[in-house]
Amino acid sequence: MTTRPHTTFAALASVFVALLWPASAWAYIDPNAGGMLFQLLAPLIAAAVGAWLFLRRWLADLFKRGWRRLTGRNSE
Repeated sequence: MTTRPHTTFAALASVFVALLWPASAWAYIDPNAGGMLFQLLAPLIAAAVGAWLFLRRWLADLFKRGWRRLTGRNSE
């Protein structure tokens, strides 16, 4: 069972045209949908950034203290 190149091309072309054919969209998106999304995501992003900054500093200090204890240096 072999396919001919022009048959395959015709099938691909028809699928391509069917996917790109403009169709009427009977939908409505609320103009403030982006505002609601921002109200949901902004506090989450701010909390994540705050936690990252806090933990980064806390871990850096923890490793510095541990390194100083291992090397025998006094805290400066």
